[in-house]
Amino acid sequence: MDEYKKIHLLSQELIPIIDELDIKPKQIVLDHIEDCDACKSLYSNVFDFDNNFPEPEYSKGVEIKPLKKLAQFNTGLKLLLIAVRAIILFYIFYSSFHYIALESSREMIIASFQAGVFLFYLPAAVFLLVFTFTFFSKRWLWISLAADVVIVLLFGNILQFLL
Repeated sequence: MDEYKKIHLLSQELIPIIDELDIKPKQIVLDHIEDCDACKSLYSNVFDFDNNFPEPEYSKGVEIKPLKKLAQFNTGLKLLLIAVRAIILFYIFYSSFHYIALESSREMIIASFQAGVFLFYLPAAVFLLVFTFTFFSKRWLWISLAADVVIVLLFGNILQFLL
C-alpha cells in the first residue's frame, strides 16, 4: 500500500483529536488536509457535534486500528477530572453550611469554606494536576492549573461577595 493511502487513513483517524497531537504529527495531518478534499471536509466538521464523523474507508491490506475508542476514553477522563473537582467543591460548600450553627456569622461560614478548600480541595487538586500532566496535553495542564488557582485563591473571596 502506498504512503499516501496510509497517511490518508491515519489522518481520518487523527482529525477528531488533532488538538491533542504533538507538533510533527499534527503538521503531517494538516499538510495532508490541504491536499485531500475528503479530509478537508472532515476537518471542517470536527467541531460540529451534530454531525457524526464518517467512518474511514479501510482496505483489506491495511492493519490500522481505529483511534475512536481512544478519543472517547480521553474525553471521558477529562469529564471525570472536572466531575471530581465539582464534587469536592460541592461537598466543601455543603459542609460549610451544614456543620455550622444557624446563628453563626457569615465570616465563620467563609472561614469554614476556605479551610475546607485548603484541607480537601488543595491535595485533590495536586493529585489531579499530576494525573493531568501524565496523561493529557500541556494545554489541559495549564487550563487545570488556572482553574485550581482561581478556586484556591479567589473562590473564598467571591463567596464573601455572594453572602
